[in-house]
Amino acid sequence: MPRSIREIAIILLFIAGGLVILFSTGTQPGNSAVGRALYTVIRPFQQVVFGIHSRIGNVWHSYFDLVGVKEQNKALQGEIKKLQQQNAALVFKERENRRLRKLLNLKRQHEFPSIVARVIGEDAVGWYKTLFIDRGAGDGVLPDMSVTVAEGVVGRVTRSSRDMSQVTLLTDPGLSAGCRIARTRDRGVVSGALDNGCVLRYIRLEADIRPGDEVVTSGLDGIFPRGLPVGRIASVSKGEQGLFLEARVIPAVNFSEIEEVLVVLGQRGGFDVRPGLEERR
Repeated sequence: MPRSIREIAIILLFIAGGLVILFSTGTQPGNSAVGRALYTVIRPFQQVVFGIHSRIGNVWHSYFDLVGVKEQNKALQGEIKKLQQQNAALVFKERENRRLRKLLNLKRQHEFPSIVARVIGEDAVGWYKTLFIDRGAGDGVLPDMSVTVAEGVVGRVTRSSRDMSQVTLLTDPGLSAGCRIARTRDRGVVSGALDNGCVLRYIRLEADIRPGDEVVTSGLDGIFPRGLPVGRIASVSKGEQGLFLEARVIPAVNFSEIEEVLVVLGQRGGFDVRPGLEERR
């Protein structure tokens, strides 16, 4: 046995023997000379042992306290997550209600019947920019009907099945709409551009148009009602042939944020105003 271990064993045996003698006497430890001597020798070791025991007890209690705090923290985190989900749902509903209120206000302002539809898909691949809505021929939605939101023109219906329709956006190069400059009443034709903006063409050279001027629908194309916001002019230049002015137009609608739209129940060459059509849902 190594010397260090043997010495520790002798000390422990000595302490144990002293404790046996000390506590086996009928008198109190401090009442006899032997007891006092043993107590004097053992006391430092007793204090060390008591200190170690106290520290172990404190660590043990601290461990259970930490376990309790951890469980409590986990429960609180779960409650916070639940409240965050409820708050997100309420915010979503509040925003949806706000959008629908705007559409209903716009619906009341239209002189033609219209119907609210929800966006259920999109196809923005390549040059063609389209949305899909949950209204179709069964609801009275047909090709060439105009589609709007409270902020302005979205586009027009290009295809419709019984329960669904495809809407070509104003930014599609293949879509055109008759427009006016709201301030000067000069007419032109707006169509989509490849950079998700629009171009207003065929404006007379003498027209006094400026960046910031508002562009609205003219109502002369038989598709879009008159006076719907289209966008604002960003810049003005001469066309390629030099016969007309052209203007870059920033659309009034943020097409990436559309969730509900209003379809004006019109037909090419005029608008369908059959009684009761606007009540179909």
